[in-house]
Amino acid sequence: MQEASAQLSVNPADLPSPPAAIARVVRLASDPEITSEKLGAVIASDPAFTAELLRTVNSPFYGLKQPVTAAARAVTVLGIRALRNLAICFAVRDSLRNSGLRAQDLEVFWEDCLRRAVAARTVARVSGVVPPEEAFTIGLLQDFGMLAMIKANRKDFTHWPRWRAMTPDERRVEERERYGVGHDGLARALGERWGLPRQLTDALAGHHDPASIAVGPVRELATLAQCADLVCTLLAVRSNEALSEVRAILKRAYKLNDAASDKVLEAIPAEVESAASALGMRVSRQPNFAAILAEANRTLVEMNVSYEELTQRLERLLMEKEMLMEQLAMANGELARLAFFDPLTGLCNRRHFDSLFRDLLTRASVDARPVSFVMVDLDRFKSVNDNYGHATGDAVLRAAAAALVGASHDADLKTRLGGEELAVVLPDTDAHQALAAAERFREAIARATVTTHQGPLRVTASFGVSTFVGSGSKVDLDRLATVLSEVADKALYESKNNGRNRVTIGGVVR
Repeated sequence: MQEASAQLSVNPADLPSPPAAIARVVRLASDPEITSEKLGAVIASDPAFTAELLRTVNSPFYGLKQPVTAAARAVTVLGIRALRNLAICFAVRDSLRNSGLRAQDLEVFWEDCLRRAVAARTVARVSGVVPPEEAFTIGLLQDFGMLAMIKANRKDFTHWPRWRAMTPDERRVEERERYGVGHDGLARALGERWGLPRQLTDALAGHHDPASIAVGPVRELATLAQCADLVCTLLAVRSNEALSEVRAILKRAYKLNDAASDKVLEAIPAEVESAASALGMRVSRQPNFAAILAEANRTLVEMNVSYEELTQRLERLLMEKEMLMEQLAMANGELARLAFFDPLTGLCNRRHFDSLFRDLLTRASVDARPVSFVMVDLDRFKSVNDNYGHATGDAVLRAAAAALVGASHDADLKTRLGGEELAVVLPDTDAHQALAAAERFREAIARATVTTHQGPLRVTASFGVSTFVGSGSKVDLDRLATVLSEVADKALYESKNNGRNRVTIGGVVR
């Protein structure tokens, strides 16, 4: 949308004006004290309007047995409010003819004005809250301010087909963006120019938001106009959304259920054609409401089908998402296992062990608690690989690791240091307790059996143990870890040198 258009203003001179005689008729018809004779005399001063009035009152629409030949009599037959509507219709036609717009576009604009007028009058008859002819007036004029906006920039009428397809509120938003004012914003100025009662102009100005108006006649008129606007949209573009909104208004404002609402709406197309005929206007063949309802229901079915398909697709996507999340969790678990654990034995790898070992030493030093380190080395492991092959060697490592896990506590830290060297860190375990634990590990490994092509295979392991007892003071963690490892390693070699398959205590580090 161009910025220039958004800043375009509408001058008062752009507002359509009725012919002087018609304007006087409209003003006088709004006077509760006016008489048929006086109004007939004013009408008689305008031959064109007199002819139009007599033609209308003598049309088949009114079905009079005797022809009416005088304006005053026509006023009596029609009623003053109906006469005012006829005068407004005459003036609207005159304004449309003089607007300079394309004939086919003007016919569409006029037809929509008449649809709103008839819709408002039909609903007023059913609800009984507003005089029907008063409702006809507001329906006829509620969108008339658009002529002033289009007159200010006539090329904009090419947008009319797109605007008609919008909801009333969507079109009002575009009017404000393009012209700086909506057609409802011109209502009061238009009403003053046409001599309309203040009640009508206030309702015209507020028909997009009746709820903002105080409860009373003006609000009732504005609600009728809002409903009529939606009916026009429904007849013009057969909008399922408009049908739903019209039903909602009729239910909320007039306590009509959908069946009663549809009965009211069903009568409107024929009423539009009859009113146009009575006024000597040409309108297109009005759509059959049953066809509109069938189309709306078909659209609703299609929407429901689409919704079900969308729901099924969403369910499939959610299932796929859950599967992907499970796969991601498994992949993350596998990455964590690869990052922190030895893939062959399932024990902690050396990198993860070093970090956890230092955490345990930190807590032991701060809390003045003991922690023991048990180093494990499988006996004659090289000969296993040489005699049975590396696959059997791997099986022996897995069996030894499983034996360690089975014989240790959950809180114990089990690791594969490398090759056939394993280790277990025992929190809150002094040297005496560590010796008992290491003996338990040794026995468990000695009992483990690996099946080979040459028969069952058993292996043994040698152990070295070191212990640290914290004092509550800070320590050099790197040095402490190194010392504990060296002490345990030295004890392990003593076990090897003393015949293997045994545990040796290396001493206590403080």
